[in-house]
Amino acid sequence: MNHIVSALIGALSGLVLHRAVFIHGEWHVRAPDILIYHLIYFVALVMVSNHAYWMIFGYLTALFSSITIYRVYFHRLSHFPGPKWARVTKLWHAWKSRHRQNFLVLSELHRKYGDFVRTGPGEITVYHPDVFMAIDGPQGGCVKSEWYDLLHPKQSLVTTRKKEAHGMRRRQWNKGFTSQALDEYQERILPLIDQLERCIDENIGSKKVTEATDLFYWLGFDRMGDFIFSRTFNMLSRQEWHHIILLMQRALSLLGPLSPVPWFIHIAFKLFPRVWILKDWFRMVAWCEEQMLQRLESPQDTSNVPDVAHYLLQDARDDPRRFPWLTGDSILAIVAGSEPTAAVLVGLFCELAKDPRHAEIILDEIKILDIADSRALASNCPHLEACVFEALRLYPALPTGGTRKTLENGITIGGTFIPPETTVVAPRFCISRREDSFEQAEKFIPERWYKKPEMVRNKSGFVPFGLGHHSCLGRALAMNDVRLITARLVQRYRFRIPPGETGDAVLRDLKDQFTSNPGRLRLVFELRED
Repeated sequence: MNHIVSALIGALSGLVLHRAVFIHGEWHVRAPDILIYHLIYFVALVMVSNHAYWMIFGYLTALFSSITIYRVYFHRLSHFPGPKWARVTKLWHAWKSRHRQNFLVLSELHRKYGDFVRTGPGEITVYHPDVFMAIDGPQGGCVKSEWYDLLHPKQSLVTTRKKEAHGMRRRQWNKGFTSQALDEYQERILPLIDQLERCIDENIGSKKVTEATDLFYWLGFDRMGDFIFSRTFNMLSRQEWHHIILLMQRALSLLGPLSPVPWFIHIAFKLFPRVWILKDWFRMVAWCEEQMLQRLESPQDTSNVPDVAHYLLQDARDDPRRFPWLTGDSILAIVAGSEPTAAVLVGLFCELAKDPRHAEIILDEIKILDIADSRALASNCPHLEACVFEALRLYPALPTGGTRKTLENGITIGGTFIPPETTVVAPRFCISRREDSFEQAEKFIPERWYKKPEMVRNKSGFVPFGLGHHSCLGRALAMNDVRLITARLVQRYRFRIPPGETGDAVLRDLKDQFTSNPGRLRLVFELRED
């Protein structure tokens, strides 16, 4: 009888805790503490009571039963279709994403369930093209989701969830992205493009296939190192990966399978910081902190073209308490500024190599232009601009990332109401390939952007740089860089996919780890003789 009473006491405790506490608010950041407190309580209970195991059994059974029943039958999202396990836990999603191809997981769910799919206990994945305006537009009723507490307690421009704090920090970043600054930064990428061409020329001379993926990533990270800290990683000049960039990419691979379960990320980071690949994450964070400390201690930049760190560190010199922002911002700047640009270049040159006709059209456009002037390229090269847009559409920098959370009034998308306190996923990879938004959506057809506008049926589905105050701050810089790099390489070289290859590995092996990490692209370059 005592066993039954103990189990009932435990069960009552579990029910009360779920209904009175856990069902309200956010608990992901406190997940490590909750786990530790439970373990301590269970151990103490075992030491003082002969019926502890029955009480623990009753508690856990009632707690998880209550959670399951509520999420399956009584949750505000219970009427939305989706996988049965998604109603109970996001762990199923982490398992499905274990190969870091969440964009394929969500594509399959779209085909099976439609435009509104319940992909978690409190999460809806929306494939309707109006979703971007609804969550990030001027009237958007959302904030960033729990995922963005990834760096907690550190912060960055991207990860801060409070609109006021985000606006304040963005104003600081804006100082490094004025029109004059962007014109001056344009000059700083030209020596790096020269290095890129020397690497390709060496491969031509030795009749080697060019590992284009490596070269574009080396260029991207060297560019960001110079842009942020006034020093490159020297990867192009040495033609090898910098050890910290390899470390960073290993660390970021965690975000592929673990992004669906932010609470699990916090448990792993706090309780197992030196286990397996987790140690790479903390080594990356420590390195970024060290770079900002070194930059903080160096004299202020008085040159005509100060790096971005110059603006970010202005307040930190006077107020060291602002330093928690700087580690996150350094990670943001290096990763968010490098990987997306490199990924788009890989996708763009894959498509240009598959159909050289597009490169020849671009060549005709740039023949009479100064190709070191990105503004001239943007104004006078519609096919070049359209090729970049099409690459951004088919190879988005954030395939499935950028989740939001609805506020107290909820939002309505395409006539469907999304309740308050709901995480909203808007997968760009899927939405930008909708046939009702883009005719022949799976094909690379740049003409849709200027010659054949009827092929763009709903432009709302194309927001490669985001909207509103969450839009990408580096949009102009990234577009300038991609234009310059593409124009230079098209003018100097012809290129093709190597014999026996198709280029399909770029998309087939693409890894979705918040940012896009495409598969290998190998190209055969040859110098133009005309």
